[in-house]
Amino acid sequence: MRAAFYQGARTFTTGEMATPTPGPQEALLRVRRVGICGTDLHIFQGHLDHRVPKGGVIGHETFGEIVEAPGASGFTRGDRVVVEPVVFCGSCRACRMGASYLCYQLKVLGVDLPGGMREYWAVNTTRLLRVPDSITDEHAALIEPLAVAVHDVARADVKRGDAVLIFGGGPIGTLIALVARHRGARVAVVEVNPFRLDILKAFGLERVGPGTDVVAWAEQWTDGTGVDVAFEVTGNPAAARAVADVVRVWGTVSIVAIHAEPVPVNLYQMFARELVMHGSRLYARADWEEAIRLVASGAVPVAPLVSRRIPLESLQRGMEEALGGGPVMKVLVEV
Repeated sequence: MRAAFYQGARTFTTGEMATPTPGPQEALLRVRRVGICGTDLHIFQGHLDHRVPKGGVIGHETFGEIVEAPGASGFTRGDRVVVEPVVFCGSCRACRMGASYLCYQLKVLGVDLPGGMREYWAVNTTRLLRVPDSITDEHAALIEPLAVAVHDVARADVKRGDAVLIFGGGPIGTLIALVARHRGARVAVVEVNPFRLDILKAFGLERVGPGTDVVAWAEQWTDGTGVDVAFEVTGNPAAARAVADVVRVWGTVSIVAIHAEPVPVNLYQMFARELVMHGSRLYARADWEEAIRLVASGAVPVAPLVSRRIPLESLQRGMEEALGGGPVMKVLVEV
């Protein structure tokens, strides 16, 4: 079967590997779609070489169809599924606290362990969620990033009537905006890419474009008080420096982006306004279930996010284009 292999910073190759034989607790999937996300771009740049082995197969935003599954699993041939890619020990302090997605021995399929950029994949059935027939293949491939956004918004406790400012209008930032709006919040997104600004406009989201003094804009937008919640989703040091400046007294700063290097943060505002700052990473099973409901019901429209579909053999070029910051939002690999 065909698969894409990580060969080191900025290099992917496509080749052949053996079709896997599923173990007693595994289903064999025919992979249909795999999304390219921000974590994958960090892998492409070599930022996660301490986790991703050379020759490894990445891909954690995976949608597929079951070829075969254990009889007692509840899955049958032809079932359409998404893969929840977290592997946890179940016994460490984080797991006992209910935060298994932050397990101290956490492994992520498609990062630390082999992932979905291949034709066939054997996956433990405990990591699979069934996709309703009402959800198209294209939309199913966006359930994983939507689960991230659901988790981010819930962790920040966004409420109806809140003013929410999101730094970064990429796929995750846009989905956070859509989930927050669904919760009844007033939402605006800071973005510099013209293509993405147009997509945000099509969604009916308020935009803060390039050249704008974001802190002054937020003050005016909130009648001088600051926003209730600000999300940092860019990974840009300038955004990390500004994010605490836009939040009201007792407000919340949520760090969603991966910052590969330490960056300056304005801790004075943390003190002066008694802000809460937290990180937000991955998701729990309930976040996946909510994401599936939101897509199935149409409550969160995901179709406009897909800007490009590429074959597996074009993964290298797809990574380069996604990283280039041009007219691209979400790239899906059609395996």
